[in-house]
Amino acid sequence: CTMLGKSCFASADLIQKNLGYIPGEIAFMDDMTGESFIRFIADYRGIENLGRAKEIMERFQLDPRGRIKRMSKGMKQKIGIVCAFIHDPDILILDEPTSGLDPLMQSRFIELILEEKKRGKTIFMSSHMFEEVERTCDRIAIIKDGRLVAEDRVDAIKQSKKKTYVVTLKDKTSVERLTKEKLNITEVNGNRVTISIKGEVDNLIKLLSTYAVEDLEVKSHSIEEAF
Repeated sequence: CTMLGKSCFASADLIQKNLGYIPGEIAFMDDMTGESFIRFIADYRGIENLGRAKEIMERFQLDPRGRIKRMSKGMKQKIGIVCAFIHDPDILILDEPTSGLDPLMQSRFIELILEEKKRGKTIFMSSHMFEEVERTCDRIAIIKDGRLVAEDRVDAIKQSKKKTYVVTLKDKTSVERLTKEKLNITEVNGNRVTISIKGEVDNLIKLLSTYAVEDLEVKSHSIEEAF
Protein backbone atom coordinates (compact mmCIF):
# COMPACT_ATOMS: atom_id res chain seq x y z
CA CYS A 1 0.00 0.00 0.00
CA THR A 2 1.35 3.40 -0.98
CA MET A 3 0.08 6.95 -0.50
CA LEU A 4 1.56 10.04 -2.13
CA GLY A 5 4.05 7.67 -3.74
CA LYS A 6 5.37 6.58 -0.35
CA SER A 7 5.17 3.23 1.44
CA CYS A 8 2.56 3.25 4.20
CA PHE A 9 4.92 1.10 6.30
CA ALA A 10 8.34 2.65 5.64
CA SER A 11 7.19 6.28 5.44
CA ALA A 12 4.19 6.35 7.79
CA ASP A 13 5.48 9.48 9.56
CA LEU A 14 5.74 11.46 6.30
CA ILE A 15 2.32 10.31 5.12
CA GLN A 16 0.72 11.31 8.44
CA LYS A 17 1.68 14.93 7.79
CA ASN A 18 -0.72 15.01 4.84
CA LEU A 19 -3.38 12.64 6.13
CA GLY A 20 -6.57 13.34 8.08
CA TYR A 21 -8.38 10.40 9.66
CA ILE A 22 -11.69 9.82 11.41
CA PRO A 23 -11.90 6.26 12.80
CA GLY A 24 -15.19 4.42 13.23
CA GLU A 25 -14.69 4.45 16.99
CA ILE A 26 -12.79 7.53 18.13
CA ALA A 27 -10.58 7.08 21.21
CA PHE A 28 -10.26 10.13 23.47
CA MET A 29 -8.56 10.99 26.74
CA ASP A 30 -11.84 11.34 28.59
CA ASP A 31 -10.54 13.41 31.49
CA MET A 32 -9.41 16.16 29.13
CA THR A 33 -11.71 18.90 27.90
CA GLY A 34 -12.48 19.03 24.19
CA GLU A 35 -10.49 22.25 23.96
CA SER A 36 -7.38 20.76 25.60
CA PHE A 37 -7.60 17.65 23.42
CA ILE A 38 -7.75 19.75 20.24
CA ARG A 39 -4.76 21.77 21.46
CA PHE A 40 -2.94 18.50 22.24
CA ILE A 41 -3.50 17.30 18.65
CA ALA A 42 -2.38 20.68 17.29
CA ASP A 43 0.82 20.56 19.35
CA TYR A 44 1.40 16.96 18.25
CA ARG A 45 1.22 18.10 14.63
CA GLY A 46 3.29 21.22 15.23
CA ILE A 47 0.40 23.59 14.50
CA GLU A 48 0.57 26.99 16.19
CA ASN A 49 -2.30 28.72 14.37
CA LEU A 50 -5.65 27.24 15.38
CA GLY A 51 -7.57 29.28 12.81
CA ARG A 52 -8.62 26.20 10.82
CA ALA A 53 -9.81 24.45 14.00
CA LYS A 54 -11.84 27.49 15.09
CA GLU A 55 -13.41 27.76 11.63
CA ILE A 56 -14.61 24.14 11.78
CA MET A 57 -15.83 24.50 15.38
CA GLU A 58 -17.93 27.50 14.37
CA ARG A 59 -19.32 25.62 11.38
CA PHE A 60 -20.42 22.71 13.58
CA GLN A 61 -21.47 24.86 16.55
CA LEU A 62 -19.01 23.10 18.82
CA ASP A 63 -18.29 24.42 22.30
CA PRO A 64 -15.22 22.32 23.26
CA ARG A 65 -14.80 23.55 26.84
CA GLY A 66 -16.57 20.68 28.62
CA ARG A 67 -14.96 17.39 29.65
CA ILE A 68 -15.03 14.81 26.90
CA LYS A 69 -16.38 12.02 29.12
CA ARG A 70 -19.55 14.06 29.68
CA MET A 71 -20.08 14.83 26.00
CA SER A 72 -22.68 13.24 23.74
CA LYS A 73 -21.76 11.01 20.81
CA GLY A 74 -22.44 13.90 18.46
CA MET A 75 -20.16 16.29 20.37
CA LYS A 76 -17.34 13.73 20.36
CA GLN A 77 -17.83 13.22 16.62
CA LYS A 78 -17.44 16.95 16.05
CA ILE A 79 -14.14 16.92 17.96
CA GLY A 80 -13.01 14.03 15.75
CA ILE A 81 -13.88 16.07 12.65
CA VAL A 82 -11.92 19.07 13.94
CA CYS A 83 -8.87 16.89 14.63
CA ALA A 84 -9.03 15.30 11.17
CA PHE A 85 -9.18 18.63 9.33
CA ILE A 86 -7.06 20.73 11.68
CA HIS A 87 -3.86 20.54 9.57
CA ASP A 88 -5.61 20.97 6.18
CA PRO A 89 -4.46 17.55 4.86
CA ASP A 90 -4.27 16.51 1.20
CA ILE A 91 -5.84 13.11 1.89
CA LEU A 92 -8.78 12.29 4.16
CA ILE A 93 -9.86 8.80 5.27
CA LEU A 94 -13.25 9.02 6.96
CA ASP A 95 -14.97 6.03 8.55
CA GLU A 96 -18.68 6.77 9.18
CA PRO A 97 -17.83 10.48 9.66
CA THR A 98 -21.38 11.69 10.38
CA SER A 99 -22.18 9.03 12.98
CA GLY A 100 -24.04 10.68 15.86
CA LEU A 101 -24.56 14.01 14.08
CA ASP A 102 -28.05 15.47 13.76
CA PRO A 103 -29.45 16.12 10.22
CA LEU A 104 -28.37 19.79 10.20
CA MET A 105 -24.79 18.90 11.13
CA GLN A 106 -24.79 16.05 8.59
CA SER A 107 -25.73 18.59 5.93
CA ARG A 108 -22.94 20.91 7.03
CA PHE A 109 -20.48 18.04 6.87
CA ILE A 110 -21.53 17.31 3.29
CA GLU A 111 -20.96 20.98 2.46
CA LEU A 112 -17.48 20.74 3.98
CA ILE A 113 -16.65 17.64 1.92
CA LEU A 114 -17.82 19.30 -1.31
CA GLU A 115 -15.65 22.33 -0.53
CA GLU A 116 -12.62 20.11 0.11
CA LYS A 117 -13.24 18.29 -3.18
CA LYS A 118 -13.17 21.59 -5.05
CA ARG A 119 -9.81 22.30 -3.44
CA GLY A 120 -8.44 19.09 -4.95
CA LYS A 121 -8.41 16.89 -1.85
CA THR A 122 -8.49 13.10 -2.13
CA ILE A 123 -11.22 11.70 0.11
CA PHE A 124 -12.00 8.09 1.03
CA MET A 125 -15.21 7.71 2.98
CA SER A 126 -17.16 4.71 4.25
CA SER A 127 -20.84 5.21 4.96
CA HIS A 128 -24.16 3.38 5.23
CA MET A 129 -26.03 6.60 4.44
CA PHE A 130 -26.90 6.40 0.75
CA GLU A 131 -27.89 10.06 0.38
CA GLU A 132 -24.56 11.12 1.87
CA VAL A 133 -22.66 8.89 -0.56
CA GLU A 134 -24.70 10.02 -3.55
CA ARG A 135 -24.20 13.72 -2.79
CA THR A 136 -20.47 13.59 -2.11
CA CYS A 137 -18.77 10.74 -3.99
CA ASP A 138 -17.50 10.53 -7.57
CA ARG A 139 -16.83 6.80 -7.38
CA ILE A 140 -18.41 4.14 -5.19
CA ALA A 141 -17.24 0.70 -4.10
CA ILE A 142 -19.88 -1.65 -2.70
CA ILE A 143 -18.74 -4.36 -0.29
CA LYS A 144 -20.86 -7.38 0.61
CA ASP A 145 -19.74 -10.21 2.91
CA GLY A 146 -16.19 -8.89 2.82
CA ARG A 147 -16.00 -8.90 -0.98
CA LEU A 148 -15.90 -6.02 -3.44
CA VAL A 149 -18.99 -6.59 -5.61
CA ALA A 150 -19.04 -3.30 -7.56
CA GLU A 151 -16.77 -0.31 -8.12
CA ASP A 152 -17.56 2.44 -10.60
CA ARG A 153 -18.63 6.05 -11.04
CA VAL A 154 -21.84 7.03 -9.24
CA ASP A 155 -23.83 7.61 -12.43
CA ALA A 156 -22.64 4.30 -13.94
CA ILE A 157 -23.73 2.31 -10.87
CA LYS A 158 -27.14 4.01 -10.89
CA GLN A 159 -27.64 3.14 -14.55
CA SER A 160 -26.19 -0.38 -14.42
CA LYS A 161 -29.26 -2.06 -13.00
CA LYS A 162 -32.87 -2.17 -14.13
CA LYS A 163 -34.38 0.93 -15.68
CA THR A 164 -37.89 2.04 -14.73
CA TYR A 165 -40.34 3.80 -17.04
CA VAL A 166 -43.72 5.22 -16.10
CA VAL A 167 -46.05 5.23 -19.11
CA THR A 168 -49.27 7.27 -19.10
CA LEU A 169 -51.76 5.92 -21.63
CA LYS A 170 -54.84 7.56 -23.12
CA ASP A 171 -57.49 5.18 -21.77
CA LYS A 172 -58.16 2.12 -19.61
CA THR A 173 -58.51 -0.13 -22.68
CA SER A 174 -54.91 0.65 -23.64
CA VAL A 175 -53.78 -0.09 -20.07
CA GLU A 176 -55.49 -3.48 -20.11
CA ARG A 177 -53.89 -4.32 -23.48
CA LEU A 178 -50.42 -3.24 -22.29
CA THR A 179 -50.64 -5.39 -19.14
CA LYS A 180 -51.06 -8.45 -21.37
CA GLU A 181 -47.76 -7.78 -23.16
CA LYS A 182 -44.59 -9.65 -22.16
CA LEU A 183 -43.32 -6.89 -19.90
CA ASN A 184 -42.17 -6.68 -16.30
CA ILE A 185 -44.96 -4.42 -15.01
CA THR A 186 -44.41 -3.46 -11.38
CA GLU A 187 -47.38 -1.14 -10.82
CA VAL A 188 -50.61 -0.01 -12.44
CA ASN A 189 -52.21 3.17 -11.10
CA GLY A 190 -55.13 4.40 -13.19
CA ASN A 191 -53.74 5.17 -16.65
CA ARG A 192 -50.16 5.05 -15.40
CA VAL A 193 -48.18 1.84 -15.89
CA THR A 194 -44.74 1.34 -14.32
CA ILE A 195 -42.45 -0.92 -16.34
CA SER A 196 -39.05 -2.24 -15.24
CA ILE A 197 -36.58 -3.47 -17.85
CA LYS A 198 -32.98 -4.60 -17.96
CA GLY A 199 -30.79 -3.91 -20.96
CA GLU A 200 -31.80 -2.11 -24.17
CA VAL A 201 -35.01 -0.07 -24.31
CA ASP A 202 -35.42 -0.33 -28.09
CA ASN A 203 -38.06 -3.08 -27.96
CA LEU A 204 -40.10 -1.15 -25.38
CA ILE A 205 -40.04 2.02 -27.50
CA LYS A 206 -41.16 0.10 -30.59
CA LEU A 207 -43.98 -1.50 -28.60
CA LEU A 208 -45.16 1.79 -27.14
CA SER A 209 -45.28 3.31 -30.63
CA THR A 210 -48.40 1.16 -31.22
CA TYR A 211 -50.17 2.80 -28.26
CA ALA A 212 -51.59 6.25 -27.63
CA VAL A 213 -48.98 7.40 -25.10
CA GLU A 214 -49.69 10.69 -23.34
CA ASP A 215 -46.51 10.76 -21.26
CA LEU A 216 -43.32 8.74 -20.74
CA GLU A 217 -41.32 9.33 -17.58
CA VAL A 218 -37.90 7.84 -16.88
CA LYS A 219 -37.55 7.10 -13.19
CA SER A 220 -33.98 7.58 -12.02
CA HIS A 221 -32.59 5.02 -9.60
CA SER A 222 -30.94 5.98 -6.37
CA ILE A 223 -27.71 4.46 -5.06
CA GLU A 224 -29.82 2.68 -2.44
CA GLU A 225 -31.88 0.95 -5.14
CA ALA A 226 -28.71 -0.01 -7.04
CA PHE A 227 -27.26 -1.42 -3.83
